[in-house]
Amino acid sequence: MRSLRLVTAVALLGGGCAGIPPAQLEAQVLEAERWRREYEAERERTEALAMRMAALESSLERLSLERAEAEQGRAAVLEELVRTEADRHALEEHNAQLLALERQLNELKELKEMHEELSDVWYESALERARRRMQPPQQSGTSPQDGGKTGTP
Repeated sequence: MRSLRLVTAVALLGGGCAGIPPAQLEAQVLEAERWRREYEAERERTEALAMRMAALESSLERLSLERAEAEQGRAAVLEELVRTEADRHALEEHNAQLLALERQLNELKELKEMHEELSDVWYESALERARRRMQPPQQSGTSPQDGGKTGTP
């Protein structure tokens, strides 16, 4: 506002020398004032637009960062999925090995039971053979009920 008064004062002083009529000078001052108001309004709109653009740029940057973080998260989840899938596969293989070992163990238990049964049968058979060999041959006329006595008085 001060600069406008200064311009007006200079114009009046300068205009007095040049012979510009005061009505024309007043019209120029009003025109200058109108241009100043338009300039101020345009500057305010420009500043408002600049603020909005800065806010939009900030939002775009934030969205870009969020998108990058989401992409990193997605990559991390995919890596974890691959790792988990490998772990699952390893566990399935381990489970199959355990099942095979369990079958072998069951077969070994069955074989052990059969071996014990056969050992018992063999042991009983060996005892029976040993008893038969240990008994003296029976003579005719003696019976084991006599206690080994002969038939003569």
